[in-house]
Amino acid sequence: MDVFRREYENVTIWCGTMFEGGCGRQLMTRRCTDKICHFAHYGSGGDGHQCGRKERGKDSADHLFTKAHLASWLRTRDIAAEFTYPEPRGSAVVVHLEDGRTLLVHLDRNRPVDWDGGAWETILGPGVRIPPGLLAQRDYVHRIRFDDRPGGGRTMQFGTEVPGEGTTWGSLDDVVLTSESLLTATKPVILAAPVAEAQQVITPAERAIVTVVRSTTGTVPGARQSDHVRQALLRLDIALRDHPRGVLPATEAVQQLLDAGSTPADDARLRIALGRGERWLQERARCRRAVVERLKEQPTSQMYEQAVDLMRDPDASTEEKEAVAAVQVHLRRIEEQQRAARERERAARREAQERERAARAERCAAEGRQRAEQREAEERERAAAQERAFHQARVEKTRSLAPAVRGALKKAAREQRTTTLPEIQQKTGLNQLGRLSYEDQVELLVAVDSDTTPNSPLWSALLAATGDSAALRLHRDVAQRLGRPLPVSDAGLLHQLSAERAELHRPW
Repeated sequence: MDVFRREYENVTIWCGTMFEGGCGRQLMTRRCTDKICHFAHYGSGGDGHQCGRKERGKDSADHLFTKAHLASWLRTRDIAAEFTYPEPRGSAVVVHLEDGRTLLVHLDRNRPVDWDGGAWETILGPGVRIPPGLLAQRDYVHRIRFDDRPGGGRTMQFGTEVPGEGTTWGSLDDVVLTSESLLTATKPVILAAPVAEAQQVITPAERAIVTVVRSTTGTVPGARQSDHVRQALLRLDIALRDHPRGVLPATEAVQQLLDAGSTPADDARLRIALGRGERWLQERARCRRAVVERLKEQPTSQMYEQAVDLMRDPDASTEEKEAVAAVQVHLRRIEEQQRAARERERAARREAQERERAARAERCAAEGRQRAEQREAEERERAAAQERAFHQARVEKTRSLAPAVRGALKKAAREQRTTTLPEIQQKTGLNQLGRLSYEDQVELLVAVDSDTTPNSPLWSALLAATGDSAALRLHRDVAQRLGRPLPVSDAGLLHQLSAERAELHRPW
């Protein structure tokens, strides 16, 4: 959280309205030590606005997680795409590929899937159901799900559901997008075997389903045999149209029906279908050899993906697979070099940004210090000017009173006595003396003794000689203003004031 705050110090964060229930209000970050750091709304909602996100789980943002993962997956394969969100928002994500194809990711469990909407491929989100009959008809369906990552975040898993086998899950990185289909390591290549007692054999490397027929009778009754013929022909048509990996098993199934014997009409149909399948396989093998040869000459990522797609064919030779595997090693080495170069470039860019950020922070700090020093200087100047103005006003207020007070103190000296300011006010009628502040009194007595020679006692000694603590304090402040040293203790000061009082009385 500390790193996040530093990186996005000048960025405001808001409750996104693309999330279901989002209110659009500003968010703040909360740094916690007893739970996960998180975002929170400013204020407590006292203005009447409540955020609907607080009552919803993270699953309501699956459309945004879906876009993020698919966009990253497509970027690593240099495939450009645009994403849209059909209404109601969050129910689905549509991926528009640059070649015009579209992928529909259906996420709403409560809305029917639009199988006839024109999407090139439909992918079902977590918990979306598909009728068993439709799954058997389609032969497979792709699915996605989200798993929580330790420490925060979510990962996307990609799986393929096959009739009677459930869904096998794998990483999204293992999915290959070709010009013909969306391939995974678990996608089936043919439909279930139409012949009785068919046995499925799964090869670990390619996860292909190969049909091996174990015949138990010499012939099949006519009605049942015709039904099997129709199923075999349908399987071959579907394989030729949509499932290249299913053509070889479907063709073998047709050959097995011919070998088992059938009616002349069915025999003719099977032979025509067998010819179609064999010609397709021959053309496929020729295409596969040509692609492998071009791949050896020009090992590009696009050509490699095409070759990988063709190597999933059940009749791909070991020599072809080894050639593609060698190119894979070469391409991975190039990819690692490119990734390392990109990482070095990103590291250099981050380092430059950090230096620029540090320099900018230092400049801002220096400017802040300069502004603070300037403000402090201005404050000191204003305070000094204000103090000078106060002092000048105090001097002007007390200047006219100084002669009368000095005269009253001299009269007290002639009469061999001490006095106080209230007594002077009473005897002189100077009512202004009663309205003077302590600072005004100090300024007044400084003015009274301003002409006193350095070796002569201060006239204010006659006020302090009474021993009153307030008078002693006043005398100390006046003496300090005039640069006269005084004893530190009050006892020493009283002893000195007694001597000064005697000296002031003596001339008279």
